Amino acid sequence: MNKVREISNSDIEKFIDDANYLIDEAEALKYVIDSVPYDETPPGGESIIDMLRLINFAQKEYYKPVTERVFTENRLIKLNEITHYKKAYAEHTDEKERDIQKVLNKIIKNRAAIINLFYKITVIDWERILKDHSGEEITLFNFVSGMVKEERAALKKIADLVLIYQNELQNQREINSKAGHRKFSDT
Repeated sequence: MNKVREISNSDIEKFIDDANYLIDEAEALKYVIDSVPYDETPPGGESIIDMLRLINFAQKEYYKPVTERVFTENRLIKLNEITHYKKAYAEHTDEKERDIQKVLNKIIKNRAAIINLFYKITVIDWERILKDHSGEEITLFNFVSGMVKEERAALKKIADLVLIYQNELQNQREINSKAGHRKFSDT
């Protein structure tokens, strides 16, 4: 059994700030995303739009409902009794929104809703126990902290892909510019 440490107000404030980061990232992506091939799937990876849809699905269909169940059900929540969001997403057919701006807006809207829920949770309730998928006891705080950790990893992958695509685009512009200058100087 894991030792559960006491959660402080500053832990909660830092966590909510971290959870709010997704809103900032989604807002920032709105301005650069249309300049990259966001629906292109890189070898051995996922497209940017698929990663963003998964983030949104996880927060809306998994983390928020589980957090709400902690308060509405008067029993220990066992995560192995709930379909993990990655499996549920793979089986979900309605989550194939192709408009990247709509996906980003949904992320922002759904994150605001879950943040509002987080603000309503008292310090003592953050320490409520759940059983994770391996049967270990974790706090609600640890459970939702996992959401932010996974999102950060996905956002890093997305940022890396955006940078790669932007660099490729810049390199192609330079090649085209040099080719154009060569044609002009040859005449």
